[in-house]
Amino acid sequence: MTELGKRLREAREEKNISLDELQEMTKIQKRYLIGIEEGNYAIMPGNFYVRAFIRQYAEAVGLDPDELFEQYKQDIPQSYQDDLPQPLSRVKTRQQLSAEGTKWLDWLPKALIAAAVVGAAVLVWVLLQRGTANEPPAKTSPETAEVEKPKQSPLEQAKQKQSAKETDEKATNENGQQNEQPAPTGEEEQPAAAMNVTEKRGNTATIEVASSGSFSIELSSKGTSWVEVYNTKGHTFYRGNLTSGQTKTFDLSAESEVWVKIGRTLDVEMKVNGQPFAYPFAPKEEVYQKLHFVLKK
Repeated sequence: MTELGKRLREAREEKNISLDELQEMTKIQKRYLIGIEEGNYAIMPGNFYVRAFIRQYAEAVGLDPDELFEQYKQDIPQSYQDDLPQPLSRVKTRQQLSAEGTKWLDWLPKALIAAAVVGAAVLVWVLLQRGTANEPPAKTSPETAEVEKPKQSPLEQAKQKQSAKETDEKATNENGQQNEQPAPTGEEEQPAAAMNVTEKRGNTATIEVASSGSFSIELSSKGTSWVEVYNTKGHTFYRGNLTSGQTKTFDLSAESEVWVKIGRTLDVEMKVNGQPFAYPFAPKEEVYQKLHFVLKK
């Protein structure tokens, strides 16, 4: 076992995360996770995957992958392309050209660009000359006829009627009649739930929730995190990765006990009955948390 693998394994065991749980969180096969801990990189598909798997492993257990890469760079293989492709036919053909032919090919794009610029300038000049030639001479008249507006156009009549209507409505309001006020609209707020953390053990916390009957949980992710929500009767409400920008809401009013497991609490915000929920453990200290909610109605 390498020093890097030992440190990763110790971080995983400190957070009470099994290899099976880590496999669900990272979507990396268990045999590759064991290979990382034992320093057996030969079973990996390639050096690129070694570094990628180590980064995911470190983030899942709350370690800084960049710091690990710098500290244990002698233990981690560098990422490089294992199989170089065969030389392209275009390259091979160009190597066979003479020095004079290569020089001509280098100047060809520049010559084409210059010709395109000159052609565009000529085309613009021709269009401008045609527009000037076809433009008819401006007609001038010694006097400008003044159009007399009708004394009362239909538009003015409509404005007068609207003004008279507004004056009548204003007079009616001043006489004591009140305008009808629209009924207030809006969603009914859920009653706040009183919560009390009764037990903490490892990365698991038991929380008693006193509610008047309504109980809901909302999970919003700003990264990618494994999330699992289920009751003690064997029913799973959700189990999978919550991606960045995704929000899940669960109405749990009919439940008495609910479990919520979150792989990366740093990336998931939780609300209970619409109110922000503070994790029992600081997310920076316990990234993976298991929350046991007990409802007291």
